[in-house]
Amino acid sequence: MKMSKQFKFQHRLQQIIFYLLLLAVVIAVAVLSHRFTFQSDWTANQRHTLSAATSKLLQNLDSPVTIEVFISPGHQYHSAAESLLKRYQQYSSQLTVSFIDPVTQPQRVRELAIQQQAEMVVSGQQGQQHVFDLSEQSLSNAIIKVSRRNLPELIFITGHDERDIAGETAYDMAQWQAQLLSTGFAVQSLSMTEAMQQQHNGKNVVLVIASAQQTWPESEVLQLQEWLQQGGNLLWFSEPDTDIGLSAITEQLNLSRLPGTIVDPNAGKLGLEDPRFVIVTDYANHPVTAATSSVTLLPGAHAFQVQGAETDWQITKLMQSQSGSWSELGDMNIANLDTLALDQDIDITGPLLLSVLMEKRLSPDQQQRIAVFGDGDFVSNSYLGTAANLELAMALVNWLVADDDSIAIPVVKTQDSQLILTDQQSLLIGIGFLVVLPLCIFVIGISIWWIRKRR
Repeated sequence: MKMSKQFKFQHRLQQIIFYLLLLAVVIAVAVLSHRFTFQSDWTANQRHTLSAATSKLLQNLDSPVTIEVFISPGHQYHSAAESLLKRYQQYSSQLTVSFIDPVTQPQRVRELAIQQQAEMVVSGQQGQQHVFDLSEQSLSNAIIKVSRRNLPELIFITGHDERDIAGETAYDMAQWQAQLLSTGFAVQSLSMTEAMQQQHNGKNVVLVIASAQQTWPESEVLQLQEWLQQGGNLLWFSEPDTDIGLSAITEQLNLSRLPGTIVDPNAGKLGLEDPRFVIVTDYANHPVTAATSSVTLLPGAHAFQVQGAETDWQITKLMQSQSGSWSELGDMNIANLDTLALDQDIDITGPLLLSVLMEKRLSPDQQQRIAVFGDGDFVSNSYLGTAANLELAMALVNWLVADDDSIAIPVVKTQDSQLILTDQQSLLIGIGFLVVLPLCIFVIGISIWWIRKRR
């Protein structure tokens, strides 16, 4: 078939236009890929993606934060550190990251007292924090601590046989204190009189009553009432069968304590022999419980009731016991707890209110927040690490100081497996792909050629 000159011209023109369009598409893709990035994390637990809480924290950074990573260029953790910090830098221009070789800069190592490879020093307007592991939780907590303008303060009231925030016994709360300090809280223990004499300079301050066992003097009760009337925040951990003279405070908050200790027969489903362990699965829709990933465990709790329908407070009934529970008012034989049974004539049937959150807006930029719990054991050294107790405790204090953006910085737990190969295994796999597999294909091809030739 003979083609005319006009057809040849049109054919060549089409080819030129096609190649020009193809070149334009390639250039456009190159420009777009340089300006925009897209990533997709297919791991089972999104291990390579920052949590929503961390990304929001980074986007809201309003002051510079520098991160110095002390690691040798060829170290096995260098690529992991680089990958983690790239994810952080994607969300904020306030972050400045530098990698420092400890061998070439020994003076800087001595200045910062660096202890190990891959150690990070996070610096901001609130000082410096050392991070020793490549985890999102540790790094995000360090950024929170150095970037907060005013460190929120928790004042643990003493003088009435409360739990010791620095105590190492099972009853005390040293483990919780360590978590609070690492996430940017100032923590101190003071008497009620000392706390009222302090000048807080506009800081977010929360008074904490941690399971007081002795009666409060009337003068200190009046001081606490004054603190609440002035708009102060309060976290109150109460205990069953302890009358510490704070009935005026419960009346001021329109609350009443229910007598007895809650018994939860559902505890046996988790292998717990003591039915005084209350398993909480019923949460209100609130940011505090939204940050709580699973059930919480309250060992030895009592219940509250909210009094009165009309109040200035916005009240959230945060946690309730399950329907099969009750408040035991009869004699409780510790030696035979498995014989406990509901007495309809005496006991108070569940579900029962375990904790209450109260909020009141005092001005456009100030609000008062109060949390009352019928148990303090869940923040003790014995039970803080049980179930989601730690998540609840940390979310609670962040809510009380109105730092809602920091309520949830989760711990990312590895669910999917990583394949780590030795040098010999990598060599064998390489030989398999480069030699054995092509040889097999060659043999199959020769066999097929030989069979067809014989036919």
